Amino acid sequence: MEKFFETNKKYWNESVDIHKKSDLYKLDEFKKGINKLHSIELNDLGDIKGKKILHLQCHFGMDSLSLAMLGADVTGIDFSETAIENAVQLSSELNINAKFYCSDVYSLLTNNLLADESFDIVFTSYGVIYWLPDLDKWADVIYKFLKPGGFFYIAESHPISGCFDFDNKIQNLKFTTQYFKKDEPFYFENGVDYAIPEHKMDNNSTYEWNHSLSEILNVFLKRKFIIEDYKEYPFTVWKQYPNMKLLEDGYFHFTDSKIDLPLLFSLKAKK
Repeated sequence: MEKFFETNKKYWNESVDIHKKSDLYKLDEFKKGINKLHSIELNDLGDIKGKKILHLQCHFGMDSLSLAMLGADVTGIDFSETAIENAVQLSSELNINAKFYCSDVYSLLTNNLLADESFDIVFTSYGVIYWLPDLDKWADVIYKFLKPGGFFYIAESHPISGCFDFDNKIQNLKFTTQYFKKDEPFYFENGVDYAIPEHKMDNNSTYEWNHSLSEILNVFLKRKFIIEDYKEYPFTVWKQYPNMKLLEDGYFHFTDSKIDLPLLFSLKAKK
């Protein structure tokens, strides 16, 4: 498992500078004061002023700082040293208070990094869950740091959307990847980054794990969480397939309206 994490960390360390320059992340807009959270999570989170939020897999901090802009007391966690260094720098540059720590999610159970802290909300979003091999252990982390009565929130790529490849020649979706989890991770070596696909990466290898919706939901039901809200959406936050376009609502949609596929889901679960 250590090999998998170290390989993925190299990818994410390299991706930080790429993402900071990309049109997808729009860092320049953020520095001008534009909150980068999407309407999905803004609507679902509600008023978070004064709430303590633990943001897992926070990357280089834009969403953490967007939460802080809304009045939350935010702590961001990521396993990429480069991401955390840039998050701290961005927080200082924009004078937006937030705390950032470098750790993989699972180590929070044992490394005493957050000591006896507890949070009103545990938050994570977009492109996070398939980097995690063990959802039971992930849910243990969430349970440990969430206050009784607090809630966990995730907005994420729908698991079924990762099962297809798109053929540019025939403009058709092809089922290529199994839906249900298997023990060994998928290994990818495609040399590109999702934010700037034309950029060829040096650290282009990744290991990823698929998780079905039943697996995701059951780790919370097993811990007696109350599922307060669950939604699915036919659009996404990045150009996942070639025949998609960005519409005025801020989401990427299929140009072919006959393609009816869930691309995102959101989940709110109360402890």
